[in-house]
Amino acid sequence: MSKPNLLIGNGEVLAKLLDSDKAGSSTTVYPYSILRARERLSAGILGIVGALDGLPAGAKPHNEGTGLVTVHPAFLSKWKMPRAIFAHAGLRATGSRLVRVKPETEVRVRAPIGEQAAAQVYVTGTADAFRRFHQLLMSDDTSQADQNEFRALEVVTSVSPADRLLNLDADAQRVAVEAVLHGDSSDAILLTALESYAEKCGVTLLLKKHIGVPGLVFVPGHASSRALQRFADFTALRAIRPLAKLRLNRPVVRQRLTQIAPALPRDDAINPAIVVDVFDGGIGTRDFGQWCTEFVSPPLEATHADYLSHGTEVTSALLFGEVASDAVELPTPYFRVRHHRVIGVDDERDVDLFDCIHRIEAALKNEHVEFANLSLGPRMTIDDDHPHVWTTVLDSHLAAGQTLLTVAVGNDGGEANGMGRIQPPADAVNALAVGAADSPDFMWSRARYSCHGPGRSPGRVKPDGVSFGGTEERPLILLNPLSGGLTGVQGTSFAAPMVLRTAAAARAVSATPLSATTLRALLIHRASRHEDHDARDVGWGRFPTNEHELLTCADSEVSVIYQGVVAAGRTLRVGVPVPPVPLGVALTITATFCFASPVDPADTINYTRNGLTVVFRPQGDGTSFPFFSSGGYDTEQELRAGASKWETVLHKTARFRAEQLLDACFDVTHGARERGLSVKNKLVPPLPYVLIVTIATQHGERIYESVMNKYQTLAPIQLREQIQLRAGRN
Repeated sequence: MSKPNLLIGNGEVLAKLLDSDKAGSSTTVYPYSILRARERLSAGILGIVGALDGLPAGAKPHNEGTGLVTVHPAFLSKWKMPRAIFAHAGLRATGSRLVRVKPETEVRVRAPIGEQAAAQVYVTGTADAFRRFHQLLMSDDTSQADQNEFRALEVVTSVSPADRLLNLDADAQRVAVEAVLHGDSSDAILLTALESYAEKCGVTLLLKKHIGVPGLVFVPGHASSRALQRFADFTALRAIRPLAKLRLNRPVVRQRLTQIAPALPRDDAINPAIVVDVFDGGIGTRDFGQWCTEFVSPPLEATHADYLSHGTEVTSALLFGEVASDAVELPTPYFRVRHHRVIGVDDERDVDLFDCIHRIEAALKNEHVEFANLSLGPRMTIDDDHPHVWTTVLDSHLAAGQTLLTVAVGNDGGEANGMGRIQPPADAVNALAVGAADSPDFMWSRARYSCHGPGRSPGRVKPDGVSFGGTEERPLILLNPLSGGLTGVQGTSFAAPMVLRTAAAARAVSATPLSATTLRALLIHRASRHEDHDARDVGWGRFPTNEHELLTCADSEVSVIYQGVVAAGRTLRVGVPVPPVPLGVALTITATFCFASPVDPADTINYTRNGLTVVFRPQGDGTSFPFFSSGGYDTEQELRAGASKWETVLHKTARFRAEQLLDACFDVTHGARERGLSVKNKLVPPLPYVLIVTIATQHGERIYESVMNKYQTLAPIQLREQIQLRAGRN
């Protein structure tokens, strides 16, 4: 049997830094005169002052309140966002969200018609600071630079108590809620004031369970709707919303099968050094003990059979995959599993699930987690304006790019009340969100139950992809000793670990280091979808089912891995290894960029701190080709929407003739921001990125060997000794 063509590594040797471009000069055109700005903004600022003066001291931690400043859509860029006027008045920006506005005046030639995306900034300070803000606006002595920042604003408004109350039943006598605050979890004054005012209003907060992420604090509690309406005056509050209950990603159809279960394998894992962590309901059997260790804290020893079955089946999917109908013995696992039981019977009564995410967070802090799966979470749809605590906690831990976390998107895809959209934390930009396909065969679609996208921006393409998760007509067959042998299931809960199994298997058999980000990029790169598939349903497509699909190339293609870094503010020219083929040969180039990014949870419109601007140059210097966009972008709004600026994944395929690709390359520029504003590039760590490029001939011409001969600095990845890739589904 001939050896397979393996992925080609060392692509980063084809990259070089370009000299920094000199900043070009441009003239900024402002939509409003200072006189018109005064007319538009004055009443709103004074309204904030009046609202703050009318509140009792207990409702104003640090004697501060918050207003909302909406910026004209033309000033969405980090370079154009106002900052000086806030600082000069003694105010500070504490968050942001997306709003749609129709500006009174437009300054761009090709501006969109109708309502446009704009940034609405939460601005915090004392009443005196807002008075100074008003004075700056109205004074002719204010500097021209500060006046110009006012001229870029659309409207200033106060935050009403009703703005903070989200999706609450106005007549409920008792409702479990989550309070979301602007601030720092180490701010003792803030938390003391919060607890005191809540008690005064008749709201019970479980402050000891609070969770802090950069810019936000999440606190669970309960109260009547009337008490919450009083409590909503507390100025540090961003939102008060109902707490979601636990989901184990039902529907789970368990069909006990009568056929005899295959025998368990006798050998240890193929690569026992590779460990996959599972956060789930526990293991109800000792049958997996050779390859799996379970961690159970004393409060979780009491549990339910449903939790144990769910955890056992998720773990079985990881260890053995889908059981073939003719299997006599299950395949040897590729790796070991660490199963963390994170739910128990008390979590049914303690519906806030804060204990659960605390347990997950502790494991991520205390263990070296390279691979992990999460097939549970809060049952609620994502919120574009207010990210969930689970999402922000996980995104913060995944920001280093050292962990590949697969997250099941939820099983309410058939719901018509908005619940069909992906559920937290599947909107995490640094995680791989997995939905379910309805078949493992050539013809497939999204399973009816699988939640759909889009995700939040950035991260609009969610789910990232799908995998077969079973249906009622064709269940996914897994080993579950608790049910007496084989069981048929359905759910995104099982699609997610099947995908992680493929990635971890590739890592287990490869002697060449493949980072978590590289494996995430490979999964997306190799995902496939038909033309009639909607990205909102299936993301980038259906993921590969085995490591062979990830690690090999056909004779008619080459796939090259680039694992490098790019400094903030710098441009990296990344060469593409074009095969030596005759003129006229049609070539397709598929490219996938992937990276992890720190996040600003309070700034939903500016959630990721890192972004890549990518320009494809088919012939080196000179003409550019709009590879990841449709071309002609000239506004920040269009760049974000069309060219995926600030997204952590870029993926596209384009076709060329060989003569069009002389010195083909990507020019990759790393842009950095913090809280939506520009930062000093020298203070930003270099961004680790992964690029996967596949060049394929349209009519099957053989190019693998010719590329290897032409680019001798490249080298195929290496497999561990005595490893043969499994070409089958298991």
